Amino acid sequence: MPLPLNWLEGPGEIANAAAQHVATLIARKPDAAIALPTGSTPVGLYRRLAELQGKGRFSCPQARFFNLDEFIGLSLDDPRSYGAFLWQHVFRPLSVSPSQVQLLRGAAPDPAAECRRFDQAIAQAGGLDLAILGLGSNGHIAFNEPGSDWNAGTREVVLTEATRHGQRSVFGREADVPHRALTMGLRTLREARAILLLIAGSGKAAAIAAMLRSRPDRNWPVTAILDHPKLTILADRALDPARAAGAPPAFPGSPGA
Repeated sequence: MPLPLNWLEGPGEIANAAAQHVATLIARKPDAAIALPTGSTPVGLYRRLAELQGKGRFSCPQARFFNLDEFIGLSLDDPRSYGAFLWQHVFRPLSVSPSQVQLLRGAAPDPAAECRRFDQAIAQAGGLDLAILGLGSNGHIAFNEPGSDWNAGTREVVLTEATRHGQRSVFGREADVPHRALTMGLRTLREARAILLLIAGSGKAAAIAAMLRSRPDRNWPVTAILDHPKLTILADRALDPARAAGAPPAFPGSPGA
């Protein structure tokens, strides 16, 4: 089965295609349950959805939203938290009600109980209709680091130094980046009815190479989702290894290119 990989010309095209993907789902199922990522890659998607809403071409008053992960020790009102990020870039611009949102609480006094609560909330929503993911330099999706159990649900994890290094700009100093986090598990992501993987930014060459081998590899968590029947991958063509090697470019957006 060919990898459902679409090479697009830069973050702008990725944002447009991803926004259309989400808008189509919401139009078909207004109360869809969607898991949302943080970081620089999905910001364009969120901005594009707000633009579509401003033009009357998108609205999501019934949709249910979940975050993928959160740093342990950070409350939702901490501007460095992923919850704060989503309120800034998604929920407030789209006028999403707090009743539509379920977020992992990094400051919860009992992390294990918080993970159970979160998994129960997903189950009560009927499971995820769509999980939107980014790709870490070490192949992590959400905060499922290399070696993660593919059958695990939401849980507490220890972040790798590579992942912590990638967060240093948010915290100012790498020493201030938390060492632990809560994350939605690979089992939950694999059980989502559809997955949208967005790939942009530097430092992803090794993770992309592992993905293109199309073989399950626990050292590269992204390979856990490659056999998903409703996987869509939108990637910046600048990261295409074939392009770097001087191969003729594939048609924009062609699956398996």
